[in-house]
Amino acid sequence: MSQPLKHCGCGQANAEHDAFCARCGQPIFDVVAVATKPPPSEEKSESPPAPAAPVVASPAKKVCPLCGTMNEFFALLCGGAGCGNDLSAVVPSGGAPTPEKPSVQPASTPASPDFPALLLSVGAQSFECRDGDFIGREGTVGCQVFSGLGTVSRRHVSLTLRDGHWFVTALAGVQNITQLDGRELPRSAPQPLTGEHTLKMSTQCEVKLKVRNRE
Repeated sequence: MSQPLKHCGCGQANAEHDAFCARCGQPIFDVVAVATKPPPSEEKSESPPAPAAPVVASPAKKVCPLCGTMNEFFALLCGGAGCGNDLSAVVPSGGAPTPEKPSVQPASTPASPDFPALLLSVGAQSFECRDGDFIGREGTVGCQVFSGLGTVSRRHVSLTLRDGHWFVTALAGVQNITQLDGRELPRSAPQPLTGEHTLKMSTQCEVKLKVRNRE
């Protein structure tokens, strides 16, 4: 509690022993000194910090180097649509604590719809090809079809998309017959694909490659 003060009618606060107001000079003999309480201190109320979002440890994943698909750490082949790339040498990555609700990343998409599509047809099965795909026993498109054919190389031919046009290339080192529409393909030399073609890989394997405009 503070020292008692005499309050004059003019509003001046005077000391308890003053006989006259220090502002207006009026006598304040009979004014009773009153002790005033100091104004309450303003305490800043601080909200407790929001609890941190719980985190969970994400299991390590194998990222396919060809199509970018996230696979389980124990996967041996990529599960991406039409991929099947060998992941036995891929080291799982990730596993650090991440927010419980991670932001959703947009899924990777194949080549722009402005480009024509390339389909690989093996009997009744069809696979859509992507730029950089390989056809073979350990290829990246339809490899399950060729896995039991010893006359087909692990990676027999490659498929590339350049300036909106598809090309097929017989890889260097391939020894068996590799023909496009009955013509032997030179090794490591891209050949254009413009419509429907017959690709022969050895005497035991014949498939179709078809370029078509997207709807």
